[in-house]
Amino acid sequence: MRQKLITSQLNNFKTSQMYLRQCLMLAENVFEFPFMPKYIDTAYMNKNLLRKGSVAFFVDEVMGLLCLPYTSIGNLDVYGRPKTIQVIAQNGYTRILKQDEFVIMYDNNGRYPLYLDICQLAERLACATRTSDINIAQQKTPRIFKTNANKELSLRQLINNVDGFENAVMTYEDINLADDTEVILAPAPFVADKVDEYKARIKAEFLNLIGIANLTTQKKERVITDEVNAQMGGTVANRYSRFEPRKKAIDEINEKFKEYLERPIEVRYYDGLPDSDIKTEDYIDEEVKDEEEGGLNV
Repeated sequence: MRQKLITSQLNNFKTSQMYLRQCLMLAENVFEFPFMPKYIDTAYMNKNLLRKGSVAFFVDEVMGLLCLPYTSIGNLDVYGRPKTIQVIAQNGYTRILKQDEFVIMYDNNGRYPLYLDICQLAERLACATRTSDINIAQQKTPRIFKTNANKELSLRQLINNVDGFENAVMTYEDINLADDTEVILAPAPFVADKVDEYKARIKAEFLNLIGIANLTTQKKERVITDEVNAQMGGTVANRYSRFEPRKKAIDEINEKFKEYLERPIEVRYYDGLPDSDIKTEDYIDEEVKDEEEGGLNV
């Protein structure tokens, strides 16, 4: 019994970690930075932006432009921004920088890390998934009946007939299953489909938080443009909240450290489909046209 409990707890933990990894992967990869110096690891930068809320860009005399996490030391300015910071790398590299030597890039206009919010949503996704798993598993729960010893054989025969889709005719004069038999445990009602709908809403909330477009309507008919735009309002606001501080920091970096850049850095929200210069509408229209003609052209 204890081993079964430990296995269930491990499954809960692994499911939670799975959703946390997936959510972090999406949240860390919604922006692209064309012309970023090759020595700057954008994956490391995005990871720290999400977990710490901000990173610092500065110039090292040997390695050039760098981007590292930092700790604020000393006083703050009137807007609560650090005047002096200490950047810290995982290999032990550290350096103290004054206000005119660095540029801070924030992950969002709130200037706080989204990591805790993502952990909360990932935990809810994991809880919903495990609930669905348990509910499905309970559909095979054996039925438990309580009766007296004299009625055991008759009850077993009746259960076998029911499971075998056979009609049962009981002719014993002294049998009274209605009074002598009680159901102790029966399969749980199936609610996994409702749990999956709940999980879809949580996932949509997460995508909305990080600024990824999604549509959660349950309507079967065609959704009009105004309805789509209304549902996208929160997504657009969150997207702007994360894009604007990056754009502001990139503009300042291009101005302050331009002699260390081959080309000005840019920042774009990565939409990724399609993977060429073809517009999404043209791509979809062409795909539908090919299907109507008898299949996609390869």
